[in-house]
Amino acid sequence: MKAWQNLHHAALPFILGVSIMIGRTIKKRHDRTSSLNRYWHKVKADLLAHKSRTLLAVSSIAIGIFVVGTLLGMIDLQLSKMDASHRLSQPSHINLILKNDADFAVAGPIRGINGVDNVDTQTQFTVRYKTSKNPKWQTGTAIFRPDYQAQKYDLLSLLSGHWPHGKALAVERLSAKFAGLKLGEEITLETVSGSEAFTVDGIIRHPFVKPPPFGGQLHFFVSPETAAAFGIKPNTFRQLLVRITPPYDKEKARLVAGEIRTKLNTLAIGVNATLLQDPNQHWGRPFFSGINLILTIMAWASLALCSVLILNTIAALITQQTDQIGIMKAMGARRSTIARIYLSVVLILALLALTLAAPLSIWAAFFSSRWLLDLFNIEMNGFEYSSRTLWLMIAGGLLAPFLASLWPIGRGAFMPVRQAIASYGLGADFTSNRFDRWLEAKIFNTLPTLYAVSLGNLFRRKARLLWTQSVLVIAGVLFIVIMSLLESVNLTLDNELARSRYAVRLGFSVDQPMAEVEGLVRTIPQTTGVEFWDRMPAELAHNGHLLRQSGSLGAQIVALPADTTMYRPLIVAGRWFANTDNAQKVLVLNAETAELNGIAVGDGIKVSLLGQPNTEWHVIGLYRWFAGSGYAVEPVYVPLSAVQTMTQSRQNCSFALVSATINSLSEEKAYADALKETFQGQGIKLDVYTTIAKLEQRQYAKNQFRPITSMLLGLAALIAAVGAIGLSGILAIGVLQRTREIGVLRAIGASTGAVFKLFMLEGFFHGLMAWLLSVPIAYCVAEPLSRKLGEIMLGIQLDFTFSSLAVWIWLGLVNLLVFLASYWPARHATRIVVRSSLSY
Repeated sequence: MKAWQNLHHAALPFILGVSIMIGRTIKKRHDRTSSLNRYWHKVKADLLAHKSRTLLAVSSIAIGIFVVGTLLGMIDLQLSKMDASHRLSQPSHINLILKNDADFAVAGPIRGINGVDNVDTQTQFTVRYKTSKNPKWQTGTAIFRPDYQAQKYDLLSLLSGHWPHGKALAVERLSAKFAGLKLGEEITLETVSGSEAFTVDGIIRHPFVKPPPFGGQLHFFVSPETAAAFGIKPNTFRQLLVRITPPYDKEKARLVAGEIRTKLNTLAIGVNATLLQDPNQHWGRPFFSGINLILTIMAWASLALCSVLILNTIAALITQQTDQIGIMKAMGARRSTIARIYLSVVLILALLALTLAAPLSIWAAFFSSRWLLDLFNIEMNGFEYSSRTLWLMIAGGLLAPFLASLWPIGRGAFMPVRQAIASYGLGADFTSNRFDRWLEAKIFNTLPTLYAVSLGNLFRRKARLLWTQSVLVIAGVLFIVIMSLLESVNLTLDNELARSRYAVRLGFSVDQPMAEVEGLVRTIPQTTGVEFWDRMPAELAHNGHLLRQSGSLGAQIVALPADTTMYRPLIVAGRWFANTDNAQKVLVLNAETAELNGIAVGDGIKVSLLGQPNTEWHVIGLYRWFAGSGYAVEPVYVPLSAVQTMTQSRQNCSFALVSATINSLSEEKAYADALKETFQGQGIKLDVYTTIAKLEQRQYAKNQFRPITSMLLGLAALIAAVGAIGLSGILAIGVLQRTREIGVLRAIGASTGAVFKLFMLEGFFHGLMAWLLSVPIAYCVAEPLSRKLGEIMLGIQLDFTFSSLAVWIWLGLVNLLVFLASYWPARHATRIVVRSSLSY
């Protein structure tokens, strides 16, 4: 019994202690649960108390994430898809377009050249056609391979139907889409014996064609057995596709191409153009690579600007709730607790924005990429997205708002209790420094009261003013720069047109008698003049090395009259030809090629013309090359009389430059079609690459800029939308923060119209300030950016002009934006009741 009592007395304190511990644990859990409930209740209340502010914050982050996801997704999809498609086509390293037909037997000696891995051949020629939809004769391009089932390089892909056979032809994919041609339709082609009907029996993708919307001709594929019907000798080819021994190297390809041209020269076969292709990178990649850097920078900049709105939103929330923060601190809330509350608000806002923006940006990137890649004849059939971009969106969408909110949250969390409780959240600290006092004395005192108050409210919170202005200013700068770029393109094209006095340049597949050409040209009533040029393949060397050419299709000698009236390029060094240069061995070289090879005016260049020994020619001038197309042969200009003296050829020509009375693109097209029909009717074949119409070339060059300018304008619109949302949010927050002020104004007799005007004026002052800042910044940025894009897109420096029209258009647009952004906050301010506002 004694033992039991001792045990009972010993166990009682233990049981009591355990009970107390359990009770404390339960209490702690209850307190923790209650604290957690209060925590989330506070977060929920902050998000739902002002739904418009929450919506503005979510939409601003979502726009930034959307821009990042769309642009970076487009970049990834485009480059990867382009390169993959290019590799699948087994691209030739060297593509030589011959001046005359070559027998299949020629391919044997070419294969034997050191560095040549293998060769393939094809024939391309001009053909006239008409369809059931358009019974008028038109000019197109026909191609055939010796054996469509045994292609080696630049592979054609059969998308539907069958390969060409007999009188059944195939149509290139872009051509079929542009002309609305379908399987089973009939197309009439002009042959040597007259018109013959062919049936469309296949749709083929060609990896290297000029898109018809950009001025490219329709492409047809015929069977090799029908080649004779078009006057083409059997067992011949006109294009030589070559691959060098691995590994691929651009300089090695240049040297091998030079040796092939030399070999063909010995066989009396001229080369009109030489194209070098990187087998791993699509030929259109340079077009994207230059602009992708700009788009990447703009994408991340837009996310940063959207984060500014988060900074403003959280800063305003902290300012508005400083008294609440003081009370929470007085009741024992820690700094970390306060920081977690507001960071949770930011996290929820970011997650909502990600949920909204990520799917939309993935789809936008896919559809935009599919549209743009279609211009380069690359199909995206199944849905694709960039996983890298998805992760970047998630990281950027969470990290950027988090970093943007650290400063205001830290300021609120570390605020002393006394200061927090004593603050009304008004931030009425204007005139606290010398700049404010100067503004008040020199500017505000000269303005009517309402204007002075609105302008003073603008400078009340300078950090917020800075961030809000940065968004609007960047949007304005981007808009003005893009408009200046477009005007610079137009100016450059107009200047080039002024240097070109011809309407149409006719290039012949085979040199033609001048007298016959002039007779045919003169039959067209609009013709006012004609001038004859010659071209010939040549090897150019400097200091014992073949010249490296900047032209995408290589370089060739272009011989023209020394006193030509049809064309004069822009000379950047030296001079152009004079009458004293007749029969002299002088030349004018592309400035970019000269720089690439270290050549200056006065230097000597060894020139090897077809069938002629090496002779030395002297550089008298350097010109700026305006290609206007990705398919351009770089000309080396020499006096026609010098070439005629050397070759003893004075009767034939390679080009005919024709001037005519033409005032519009439609008139030019009709005139060019009439010329083409006239020559086709006489069996004279025109060269696809070198036959150009002047206004059409201008239009094509403008079209090259259209995709990038459309994207940039779209981006500018998105950033402007961010600015408008930000401004609307700032004014809405200002209404909340100045609720007591509005009550006081209404109590002392301020009318509804005066309160409305007060906030509308504040918005318009924001817009006016952004406009005044945008113009000088855009003026400084526009020229270097326009010149850089000109080098990327056209391979030249643009003749820059600043768009003054864009300045005034942007003033109108920014006023429209600020009106839309200011209207609802201003209207909300007019609905505030005096009694409730004074007790706010």
